[in-house]
Amino acid sequence: MDEATPPVNGWRELAESMPGGVAIQVDEEFAYVTEELASIVGTDADSLTGRPWQTLFDRNESDRLERTAVSKARTKGRWEGKARTGDRGAGGTPVEIALSATETGNLVWAVSERSAIPAERNDGSDRYQSIVEAVGDGVYALDENLQFSFVNDEMCEMFGRPENELLGTDPRTLFVDADQLDIAADMRERVVSGDLSTGTVEAVTETPDGDRLELESYYRLRAEPADGEFPGTVGVIRDVTERNRRERTLERQRDELETLDRINELLLETTRELIQTATRETVERTVCEQLAASDLYRFVWVGEREFDGNRIVPRVTAGDDRGYLDEVTITDTKSETGQGPVGRALRSNEVTVANVDDSSFEHWRDAARERGFESVIAVPLRDGETVYGVMVVYATREDAFSEREQAGFDVLGRTVGSVISAAKSRELLFADAVVELEFRVEDSDTVFVQAASKCDCELELDGYVPSAGRWILYLSVTGGYPVTVAETMANDERVERAKVIGDEGGDGRIELVVAESSFLHTVTGVGATVQAASADSTSIRLVVEAPDDGEIRDIVDQMLSVYSDAELLAHRERDREITTVGRPGGVLDDLTDRQRESVRVAYRSGYFDWPRESTAEEIAESLDISSATLHGHIRKAERTILSALIDDD
Repeated sequence: MDEATPPVNGWRELAESMPGGVAIQVDEEFAYVTEELASIVGTDADSLTGRPWQTLFDRNESDRLERTAVSKARTKGRWEGKARTGDRGAGGTPVEIALSATETGNLVWAVSERSAIPAERNDGSDRYQSIVEAVGDGVYALDENLQFSFVNDEMCEMFGRPENELLGTDPRTLFVDADQLDIAADMRERVVSGDLSTGTVEAVTETPDGDRLELESYYRLRAEPADGEFPGTVGVIRDVTERNRRERTLERQRDELETLDRINELLLETTRELIQTATRETVERTVCEQLAASDLYRFVWVGEREFDGNRIVPRVTAGDDRGYLDEVTITDTKSETGQGPVGRALRSNEVTVANVDDSSFEHWRDAARERGFESVIAVPLRDGETVYGVMVVYATREDAFSEREQAGFDVLGRTVGSVISAAKSRELLFADAVVELEFRVEDSDTVFVQAASKCDCELELDGYVPSAGRWILYLSVTGGYPVTVAETMANDERVERAKVIGDEGGDGRIELVVAESSFLHTVTGVGATVQAASADSTSIRLVVEAPDDGEIRDIVDQMLSVYSDAELLAHRERDREITTVGRPGGVLDDLTDRQRESVRVAYRSGYFDWPRESTAEEIAESLDISSATLHGHIRKAERTILSALIDDD
């Protein structure tokens, strides 16, 4: 730094007049160093000027002084203490330091040499040699009664107690962990008996300020026992709180990465399982078994709400639960048995975690603790708004599920839900026998019942097409005017668009575009289709078709989740003739999704009738595409369909 720099010039004369070695620190560097200080540390002033103050010390010592000397001088104005300059392994120089802060924020270092061992404690023996070698950490000596006979300044700072308070006390009084105290007591007996001459003790202590410190203590006998007399020990204590915290953080991160890798593997395995078997049971079992096989988790199960109640019952289990599910009751209600992660996950449709110590888990805590469970995650298995159940995973460590793991489990839950949905749809496509479920819904708040009531008519579903997260429905109107019905429905906030596509003077057809949350999504989400639906001024009647080996309970549950007053009127089984048109590998499989959607909407809208009931422009508006794009989709679809039929013929 230039000599004209004000912070230096203002202190140069004062610094040179002070006894001992003096240096002025500006920011992190020495702006001025006296020759006497440089001589103390075995160098010249020029080699230190402009260099960081840490240059005087090795890394451990500079880290210690940063925490103690520099920090306290800046906050309290002054610090005094001892240190060792240079490379500790090469010897270094023991020094006394007085560190003062100026009004401008600079620091003044006053450094003088000191004896390695206080004169009053130098009895001619080498019993303090290990202390000299370890200055910078907490250093102590225990007498023949295993009480402190010497402690250095770092020890006093570490425990937040003055020297006179520590001397003559038993070090075990500093322990706060009972298990560690037992280990230390055992080691103490072995040292006294001569079984051990060196050793390491780990301890957790609490400072007067309430801070918890994790410590490592390394000790050795002060000398060989003479005439059977125990000579005491010397040792070093190191604060390893931050080191242990970093190690625990790294360990958690490694566990998280391992978990995320395994979840990614599960995603791939789940997809492969769908291609190979396409059954819900196999997919659920694969996921549970792979998670339970991991050393990260103890027990995994997939559950669903029982058919005639609110209890969550298991479908698949894997791992070691030792009868846990037989002992506990879990529901999806807001009662005490539904406040845990499982009930909350099903009600919120979101991944939910809990530790066994959480107040919300109190109802199951004893049973969980008996089996070593410490934390749990509940993952809804869902596809869109449809929930097929919940996957529950138990771990033997607290806070086992980090945010990244939760995100991975959320992806896993969605993937399994999509697989289940696809499996159910596939089952229906290939089913030679089906089950028909007929429901009546007396809900005056539905779009259909309100329109039928206001317009004094009946509505019947002719067909429907899913399109870009919405549903396009085609309804026949009987006993009313289609224009009036369309206007009434268009005024409902749940309806995006309603228009007439056929009017025969009192009867006719309308096209209705509704949001994704319609009952159609609910039914198709559980692998079923709506075969018929009609509405009058009081109720809706629905006929739902599902494979005869399907989960009828899921369909009923989903209907009740949308319409609480839904009533199951009939349950019929019948055989059906399967056409090849809509089955996998059929003619429609050669179309793109957009082509298939365009053809279906055009067909339902009467575009292929003569005369046409809807124009290409009207159909394009329903699909939110241009008429040119619609023409392109339809022409390409027509060519693909005709080519398949004619070439096959």
